[in-house]
Order: sequence, then C-alpha cells, then structure tokens
Amino acid sequence: MDERQHRIVFAGGGTGGHLFPALAVADELRQRPDVSIEFVGARRGVEARLVPEAGYPLRLLRLSGLKGRGAIGRIGAIVAAILAVCRCLGWWLSSRPDLVIGVGGYASGPAVLAARILRVRTMVMEQNHYPGATNRALAPRVDRVCVPSEAALRRLSGRCVVTGNPVRAEFLAIGDPPGDKRLSLLVFGGSRGARSINRAMMDALPRLARMEPAPKIVHQCGVDDAPEVETAYRGYPGPAEVRPFLPDMPERLAVADLVVCRAGASTLSELAAAGRPAILVPYPHAADDHQRHNAEAVQETGAAIVILDRELNGERLADGVSRLGGDPERRRAMARAARTLAMPDAARKIAGVALELLGRERVNGGESVNDVS
Repeated sequence: MDERQHRIVFAGGGTGGHLFPALAVADELRQRPDVSIEFVGARRGVEARLVPEAGYPLRLLRLSGLKGRGAIGRIGAIVAAILAVCRCLGWWLSSRPDLVIGVGGYASGPAVLAARILRVRTMVMEQNHYPGATNRALAPRVDRVCVPSEAALRRLSGRCVVTGNPVRAEFLAIGDPPGDKRLSLLVFGGSRGARSINRAMMDALPRLARMEPAPKIVHQCGVDDAPEVETAYRGYPGPAEVRPFLPDMPERLAVADLVVCRAGASTLSELAAAGRPAILVPYPHAADDHQRHNAEAVQETGAAIVILDRELNGERLADGVSRLGGDPERRRAMARAARTLAMPDAARKIAGVALELLGRERVNGGESVNDVS
C-alpha cells in the first residue's frame, strides 16, 4: 500500500455551524500520520480566527454573498467567486491536493469547483436536514456527500451517505434531564442572541411567574439586548440568570429540562446528542429558509415543537413552556426522540468516507447511501 502523505483540504466556513463539524472531522483525520490537512476560507468568516487557533494552515479568499444585495453588489459577488475559482486553480496546480472537502459557506463552492476542473477527488459535508443551494448544486458533481439524516438524503442527488453531524464529546456525555419539580429552562439565540426570542421571553415572564413553582431560567440574550433583558427579569420570582454569552453550553444543557432556541444545524445536533426537548424558533432570514426546514424535520420525530418567528410572542411562548413544563412524561418522550437523531460517531464516519476516497480504507457500518445521478 502506498504510504505517501495524503493532502486533504477543507473548504468553507463562514459560521460556526459550518466550521465546527469540519474541525471535528479534521481532528479525527489528524490522528493519522499519512494525512496532512489545511483549510480554505473567506476573510470575513469565523474560520479566519478559529482555524489558526485549532492549529491548521489556512488560505483565505475575498468572497461575499448574493442575497440581500443590489445589482452592483451581486455582480461584485459573482466576479469575486470567479476570481476565487481561478485562485484555487492556481493553488491546486502548484500544490495538488488528494481530496477537497466542501463544508458549506462562501469558500466551499469555488474550492470544490476548482478541484473538479482538475479532476481532484471531492466530497461535501452537509449539516442541514434541508440542504442549502450550494450543496444542492455540488452534490451530483462530487464523489461523495455526507448528510445528517435520511431527510437530507431524500433531498439530494449524488452519492450520499448518512453520517450525522459531528459534535464535541462533552455533549455526548450529558445524561438525562434533571426532572425536578421546578422546571429548568435554557433560552438562547446564538452567540449574539436573538431579538425576537428575547422580546418574547420578556413578555412571557409574567405568565411564567404564575407557574407553580416558577421555572428556573438561564437566558443567553446577546450583548446588545442585555440591559433591557436584565431589567425585565427584576422581580421574577424564580431563579434566573441572564448572560450576554454562555461559553459553557454543555454544562448548561446538562442541567436543563427544556430549551428554547434557534434551529441551526449544529445546535440541533447538540440537542440530539444531549437528548433535550426543545421549542424551536427558526431564524427567518437563514439562507434557503433552512432553519425552518431543519426545525420541521426535528418536529416530525417528536423531539421538538416549532414556533415560527413571525408567530412568536410572549403568550405563545409562555403557553408552550407551561404545557411542556406541566407534562414531564411528554418531555421524557421528546428527550428519547431527540437521542434517536444523535450519531455519536459522526466524525469517525465522515473521516472514514474521506479515507475511502483516498483508497486508505472502506467505510464501516451500514450507512444509507443514495446513489442518484
């Protein structure tokens, strides 16, 4: 067997939802002495900071999105994407990779397309149950696509493998919800908070205060809304903690009975790994409305209930919390359903797919494969 060094490039990022699963797989592959890894990303993405911190080489492209831009902005974004393809072609010609893995985000498309032009092996990691436009376009053109669920499998053509989404080991170690008489509620809307969730929670507090006993609430609200949210909680009769940001999410999930949050792919994977029931409020401006599709796929399993952002208010949110708070058996059923969505060895499976494409080993297990050209 050829023992030469195999060079793998992860392309994409932009958000933690794209980047963190990629880093988990990269860490899995880094354990092999015959594999070297680097990343390609966008200058404005989170990868510009987090990839070097993780110890990986990083090349950056100047890229921007098309949505929400005027005609001149869209033309500029298209030109930047074409230039990015050309730059990747130059990189791959001077230092040819053995495999390019698109992980979503602005840099994914140009890097994978350049690899295809040069007949370099390619694969895609899709995090969402409802795949985004870039990966829907790339899927039939790459050698393999790793998807989180059967729902995603049905929505893509190409050689797809159900692998799940990688999450940190801390989430997989979380036990059952506390299940005390006092409901423990965790509320968050991403690292910068979510204004609609913050406002709905502030409006819901008087109703939640009438629950017996009033729930214990931990609320991550973001920096901008923190003063207003902190003021709203004054006088709330139950234990409450308001924080702009929660750096210790595994520990917070471990002591939560119920979660109110957005429906990003990484968040949903963490909820599944932890086995936590949720009230999901999809971010309405996500690309291709993928958060709504993600949330509805989870709701179909019985692991969550969905409230659309346009329908969210204090009364609706308080009603959902109080109903689930007063029904511990339903929460337990939702927690069990959430765990059925978890795939604790997702990083290993995706790494195995990559190594198979390199001819290093075969994929283990009986994953579903959709081979539709």
